Amino acid sequence: MASGVALRESVKEMKRLKNEPLLMLAIIAIILFVGFFVVYPVIRVITFPSGQDYMQLFQKARWFTALKNSLFMTLISTVSCTAVAFLFAYVIARLDVPCKGLFRFVTLLPIVSPPFIVALSYILLFGVQGIVTKQLLGLHVDIYGRLGLWIVQTVTFFPYAYSVIYGVIRSISTNLEYAAYNMGAPRWRVFKDVFWPLCRPGVAGGALVAAINVLTDFGNPQMIGGDLALLPTEAYMQISGWYDMKTASVLAVALLVPAVVLFLVKNFWVGKRSYVTITGKEISLNPFPVPKWVKWGLFSLTMLISLFILLVYGTLFYGAFTKTWGYDWSLTMKNIQYVFLKGKQIWNSIRYGFLASLGASFLAMVLAYIVQKKQVGVNRLLDFLGILPGAIPGMFLGIGFVMAFNAPPLELTGTSVIMVLALLFWNIPTCYSSATAGLQQIGASVEDAALNLGANSFRSFKDVIIPLLKAPFMSSFVLSFLRSVTCLSVVIFLYAPSTTVGTISVMVLVQSGQYGEAAAFTIVLITIAFTVLKLAQWVLGKQGIELEL
Repeated sequence: MASGVALRESVKEMKRLKNEPLLMLAIIAIILFVGFFVVYPVIRVITFPSGQDYMQLFQKARWFTALKNSLFMTLISTVSCTAVAFLFAYVIARLDVPCKGLFRFVTLLPIVSPPFIVALSYILLFGVQGIVTKQLLGLHVDIYGRLGLWIVQTVTFFPYAYSVIYGVIRSISTNLEYAAYNMGAPRWRVFKDVFWPLCRPGVAGGALVAAINVLTDFGNPQMIGGDLALLPTEAYMQISGWYDMKTASVLAVALLVPAVVLFLVKNFWVGKRSYVTITGKEISLNPFPVPKWVKWGLFSLTMLISLFILLVYGTLFYGAFTKTWGYDWSLTMKNIQYVFLKGKQIWNSIRYGFLASLGASFLAMVLAYIVQKKQVGVNRLLDFLGILPGAIPGMFLGIGFVMAFNAPPLELTGTSVIMVLALLFWNIPTCYSSATAGLQQIGASVEDAALNLGANSFRSFKDVIIPLLKAPFMSSFVLSFLRSVTCLSVVIFLYAPSTTVGTISVMVLVQSGQYGEAAAFTIVLITIAFTVLKLAQWVLGKQGIELEL
């Protein structure tokens, strides 16, 4: 019966589609656009190497070692990211402690910063010329390799797991816990048998989000990985050092496979699971007090981690105004002046980020509207195209763009267009998720009223849907802009001297040992990101809308 109703609705929408050429044109354009700029580059990378080339992954010891190292680092960094994220989420959501605003700020810092910022600061603190290792302790320590990368990736990516875990913990009612306490259960038993099972799906989701980011991380391994062979850095070396596209493609595909698996599992846990078991109208009581030693012990650990992260960013700020890190600690403005001399690179970051974010937000909003509000027979295909780029590592997408658009009829490599397009499609899943969530909160009757009054889909979308999606659109635009300005992996193969962006400059400066200039560049990028974030919060706040990232 239900399938018959759905079929009739689908036929009805298909008939309406014939009378609405703009809607049909939009669907065709989206399919062609995403297919050409996402599916085609992926196919190019996968099919470029031969079967014998793929066998090198298992025959050459270094490539197989790179695969094992990538999986190992993903495992240990994901465990530590999830543990730190759960600690912050539990303290902020469940404990009556001071400094929660500070803890929230600490979880925001890595998100609005370039992904390799922690690696740069870690070098400034503990490297050969580090302020801790050399100046305070007089030690010569090799911080490069597994240990340094593990610490850096934990600090960099735990906020991504935190955002998922905190949302789940905050939504869990305390009433079940009170019921268990009233029945005589001890605190540990309540945590183990009541609270933790409700948290577990969220913890798994947060872990998967962190794992995807760790696995596909390029900036941190490039800066602090040392001789540790990892798939992203090895693929980069094959192209930048040898221009061996076949081997780079093999390594990129080896990175793609586990990334896709993690992405699909993540979508199942985060997108399909229901984390709350209590329904109906109820009053949730304040969290049950925990023993003081537990409360202040967890607070102290959270504060210790927060102070370390603040030290990391404070060191970066200090390094931006230091003449020669490790030798001359006197303050100077030359590093900041150097950044202004390279103003075009900063401007490139801003304009590419703005154009890509605007395009991604609008395209995702149209795509989400069609998928959620129209039954056009290809909804599943359109939904798949909306989330597909999220399964593709940034470096893989960059390699795909190089191979697909490096020759006629569409030779784009080295142009501003390819930089914007790559960032645009990389950000579509983020914008699509935000737009979908916003549309799911809009009742069908709202648009039906406009359609019954004679408006077509374009008119109802323009006059009814867009005004109601102001907050999701702004949220997706801001988050996409932050990601674009701080992105490295997607654009590392696409830039030319005239299209260099700030993150590329930072990487080059670190590789040449110019830490002061690199720190200054990074400080400017973070300042731009925070300025855009606070401006958007202020604009929406005046309209009574809270910006959620």
